[in-house]
Amino acid sequence: MNHTNPLSLADITTRLCLLLDDMIQEWDMELLDPINADTRLIEDLGFESVDLMQLIVAIEQAFGARGLPYEKALMQDGGYVTEISVGQLAQFLSDNLPKTAA
Repeated sequence: MNHTNPLSLADITTRLCLLLDDMIQEWDMELLDPINADTRLIEDLGFESVDLMQLIVAIEQAFGARGLPYEKALMQDGGYVTEISVGQLAQFLSDNLPKTAA
């Protein structure tokens, strides 16, 4: 079965970067470089587990998709991953968003 999403990986990455920009603006954080596919959520943006949960809620709202298997992207060996990049998260979304998500 083909789970190709109508949004391209580039579209998803762009939307994810904008979403992250909005999130971190509230944190009064100065970034040296704009958020892109190589940006690391934990090392570069200082994300903690609660921030990942807030990001999941924001993604669900922005992409209109609930119940995605986030544990595939964010959990490893029974705990949170020690790092994930914007590009890795975008690829996860590309692979898992329903075809009808917009």
